[in-house]
Amino acid sequence: MSPNSTKTNKPEMISIKESAERLGVAEEIIRFSLTEAYPDDFDSLKEITLAEFETLANTFKQKALEQNRGEVAAIAPSGESPLPIEQQQQIIDGTVNALQEFAGNYVLTIDKIASTLAYLSGQAVVDNFVEIHSNTVRDGLESYLDQFAAEFVTAAHSIKGVNAKDFLSQRGITQKQRTAQKSLQEILNLAANP
Repeated sequence: MSPNSTKTNKPEMISIKESAERLGVAEEIIRFSLTEAYPDDFDSLKEITLAEFETLANTFKQKALEQNRGEVAAIAPSGESPLPIEQQQQIIDGTVNALQEFAGNYVLTIDKIASTLAYLSGQAVVDNFVEIHSNTVRDGLESYLDQFAAEFVTAAHSIKGVNAKDFLSQRGITQKQRTAQKSLQEILNLAANP
């Protein structure tokens, strides 16, 4: 998990291996890209958050576009990322340094990076839908339960103030003599004495 994560629930993670596969580069490049964000354990990290991976992928995309166009441009952190600007900048700087260090040992392809970014975008849509749906359902259920509890308490108070015999007689319900038990006993006696 990111040391600077601001989410209260655990963010979705992606392994270093899958990150490398999705971007079409060696794991070492991914690890070296994370040296500034994780200076003490970049070489032993097993996974990173999807937000960190998205910053990484966007940096790879910018560098691939630079290679294709022959232009060099500064890469800035995104205001839409859930990561703090400082952490984004560490990942950007680390990625730029790693790509310079491993120059000639990789090929950045826009298609692969674009499909990776599309996956991340789709994942964000799914995450938003799940959060909206679950919170809406939870809110509806809690409202229903609150309303049900209030009605139940009101009914309990109403019943408490009423005499049961008066309540039944007002509705024309009279207590009947219980005959089912008596009839059942008679049937059992007949069955026992043939």
